[in-house]
Amino acid sequence: MKKAKLLIPNSTQIPNVILDKIIPGIPDAEAKCLLYICRRTYGFHKDRDRISLTQFTHGITSRTDNEKLDFGTGLSRPSVVEALRNLVGSGLVTVTKEKAGNTFELNCELLVDKYVEKGVVKKINQLRKLTRSSKESLPKQVKLLNPQKKGKKGNKDIIIKNLKNENEERLKEARKNLSRKFEFSKA
Repeated sequence: MKKAKLLIPNSTQIPNVILDKIIPGIPDAEAKCLLYICRRTYGFHKDRDRISLTQFTHGITSRTDNEKLDFGTGLSRPSVVEALRNLVGSGLVTVTKEKAGNTFELNCELLVDKYVEKGVVKKINQLRKLTRSSKESLPKQVKLLNPQKKGKKGNKDIIIKNLKNENEERLKEARKNLSRKFEFSKA
């Protein structure tokens, strides 16, 4: 029997509490930024890393051969700024502002189950503003329709009536066009 490997090569170890309890409870933008921070730090065996907004949005390109090393989060710049503000506001991520750029680090003290359940996810969701595309801003359905009760026959009759009206109009147009052509040919 083979021994199980502790670490898969070319992989990133992410704390289970992030995957099990934090990611399912926070909005997508915050989740993508959190995972990107995990990748840039834990993926390179670091506690913290300097990550620019351009890296968050577009990823990293190699300076030597212009090869795309990663694609970032795929989010727009305003979405990244808002998500990072919420992650920092919840205390889950700490940011150190330096001349060379912002250094991001996960606050490992908050990654204990009891803190996560009591407040980190709730705090992130409270910090998140509702956008125009959120479900809460969609108009409410006024009347519930049940197509099985309404009867499909009534709908068929309406469709057939509309088709007949359209065909009659087309026929009238064709007759007018023919009569005009006939008058021109007589003259």
